[in-house]
Amino acid sequence: MEDHSSAISLSPLTPRSAVISEVESDVSSEDETLGHSGSQLPPGVAAVHHEEHEELPPYSRAHPNQLAGRRGEHSTTLRRSVLALFLTVIYAALALYSWVILVRLSFRPIHNRSWQPYTIDTEYSPCYDLQPMSYAVDARFYRSAQIIQSIVSVLTLPMIAAVCASAAVVFVQNQKDGMSMSMRHVMALADNRWMDLSLVNDIIHVGWKRCGSALLILGVFLHFIGAIVYPIQSIFLTSRPIHVPSSCSQSYTGGDIGVLSSTSSESDGVDSAVGGMDVVMVRSALESANSNKVFPQLWQRKAGQQFNTFNSFADMTDPFYSEVPTGFNTGVLRQFAPRVNSSTTYSSIKAAQWPANCDHTDNAFFASYSSVFSGDASWAITACMPADVNQSPWSSTRDRQEFTETLYLNISVPQAVEYDSTPAGGALFEINVTTTAGYFELPNYMNDGMPGPLLESDPTTNLCGTDCIAQDTEVYAKKRMRRSSTATGNTTFSPSNGFTTVNKGPLLTTAYAMFGPGSFIETFPADFSVIENNIPSSDVGGYTSYDVNACIALAPAMNLFSTPVDALGDNSDSCISISFIEPSEYSGNAYQLIETWILAISSNQQQIPNAFTSAAFLSNKNLIESMEPSWVINQDLGSEMEIPDISLGGIIAVSVLMGLYLLPLLALAFYASRYPRWTRRLDSFAMLRLGASMGEEVFPMFVAYDKNAIKELDEVPGVVRDIGLSSGNAVISAGRIGLGGGKPLQKRRKYQCFEGDNQTWNTAERVQIQRSANA
Repeated sequence: MEDHSSAISLSPLTPRSAVISEVESDVSSEDETLGHSGSQLPPGVAAVHHEEHEELPPYSRAHPNQLAGRRGEHSTTLRRSVLALFLTVIYAALALYSWVILVRLSFRPIHNRSWQPYTIDTEYSPCYDLQPMSYAVDARFYRSAQIIQSIVSVLTLPMIAAVCASAAVVFVQNQKDGMSMSMRHVMALADNRWMDLSLVNDIIHVGWKRCGSALLILGVFLHFIGAIVYPIQSIFLTSRPIHVPSSCSQSYTGGDIGVLSSTSSESDGVDSAVGGMDVVMVRSALESANSNKVFPQLWQRKAGQQFNTFNSFADMTDPFYSEVPTGFNTGVLRQFAPRVNSSTTYSSIKAAQWPANCDHTDNAFFASYSSVFSGDASWAITACMPADVNQSPWSSTRDRQEFTETLYLNISVPQAVEYDSTPAGGALFEINVTTTAGYFELPNYMNDGMPGPLLESDPTTNLCGTDCIAQDTEVYAKKRMRRSSTATGNTTFSPSNGFTTVNKGPLLTTAYAMFGPGSFIETFPADFSVIENNIPSSDVGGYTSYDVNACIALAPAMNLFSTPVDALGDNSDSCISISFIEPSEYSGNAYQLIETWILAISSNQQQIPNAFTSAAFLSNKNLIESMEPSWVINQDLGSEMEIPDISLGGIIAVSVLMGLYLLPLLALAFYASRYPRWTRRLDSFAMLRLGASMGEEVFPMFVAYDKNAIKELDEVPGVVRDIGLSSGNAVISAGRIGLGGGKPLQKRRKYQCFEGDNQTWNTAERVQIQRSANA
């Protein structure tokens, strides 16, 4: 078989017909481009051969075998080609660079620990001590990774094809024997069939064994992975905008629940110089309270809500008070703020459930008022809180705290003429207000502008790391004066030291504001007498018999209850008003006017939870805002930049795909560069030489559409081998490559080559050739 294979690669061209020979002789005589072989031959040999085969064209004047052992022949040693390896290494480095940079930037910047703000060694430092990091370098890295990724994705398939074509040369010459591959196998590699879908059709019709090879399988695999890796990467890899630190500023300083005290010490953090000021402030707020008024400090656990009113309590998600206005965003910083939430429940109770001897319980809150007016019309109201009102329920901690206060209320209108009367013994209510307080994370870019939940523990000790900035400052409590407060003979109110208790609970503050000393129900009769004595008796503007209402007082929380229209058709929701029937007359009575307020409460029991929750909100608001400012809120809205965004699953998937084609590609490029080769690439010129070596007897210039039917492609060997010396009696001579027979190509041996690749014989080789010639 080896002799047959050698004969195929060395057989000369057969004589042509007379017509063809004559035409080719005429053409070849004028064609200067076909005489390169003659220029390689010694003059004597060329002349003799031309005379013997005058009918052949110039490029076939002599068979290569006749050039053996002559110094005029051109020869060279086989050479390695590292170009494919060099380009593959550069390509792989660029691919890995772009991917690593994109993955790295999706989690953290290049020169910092994370995208979180101010992650520096000075952990928990104040805002003014910090300098923002510069992210210009990261932006440049991201831009370079995007550009390189685009270049690499375009070069992927051409790069794989080039490496496969380079490796195919070594693969074809390094087979274990001359018949390991047929010409059909070699042509499949030369045609780059790994990129040709028609390969599937050939496999079906001629079978894999006749056209496939290990390198072809690897080429198909590499091209498939290379074709899908970057489209899949584009599915997982997107970009997202982030904000990076630009300038840190202390935007606000407010109260700190952590310095509240349950005692009346001077260091409790409340900026109130006079005991009871909280009651006065809340009473004033309750007088003007309106269910439709927007409160900027009314928060809920929902992003983007900024216009909340007291009417919204029932529909809000976890409503609470915070001193910072709703919608405040700390930007790239994690900041925390105090929050207080009070919720109200109520129930109608029996007389047996009323606390016994509440009016005689030490340190309890108790207030009772009654009146008889207009003959037999009367009303009575009693409020009682049996707990110790001298002790504040607040704790000096930033941890979550919770307490419940209970108010008992008895409203009686037994002899009402114009209104529905209450049940015998009055309408008794148990009102419970539960207050929870602590800290929450303010909206920022990291939590997508969503206020955080109520935290269970102090955020400065358990939640803050290097991404936090100091918020608490040293508190300098103001020195207070205290003055005693004693009863002045008002028998409807039981005096209690609780009026001056520091840091009252919100329900106790509300109770004092509505029913305590100086409240509307206590002071209005005296105030009304002054108003009554100053009502003008003369014409006040030419009024007719139509009623004219005049607002003379604001009752606390009156607007928080929905009251019915009175008997005269007047709506009493807004204030306490009197009605002028004639220009010089008016209708009304102080105690009758107070009754409109009492009825607003008793007749609209369903509004009790919302009204007392609103009152508690105002009480909590006054408590926090009256504290010594000691809790700093910092802000840094940052500057926006784009960074890559990819999930962990996407990183794993794309990394696996890149490894599946980069590692084999590098290995294939190393394989292609390791062995000396007989040609640079298995390209068209290489196939031209293979075809020429077999001659027209094997593959004549015939029309061929269906090459699958050409059996010679399966019979002719395609392995390039060393088929021996060009002359059997030369000591040193150029070897010859051919198909099939012989032995593997040798690294240090010279083989016949074209003139442009000729290597000059060295001195030792020349001496040995001369000695051989003289022998």
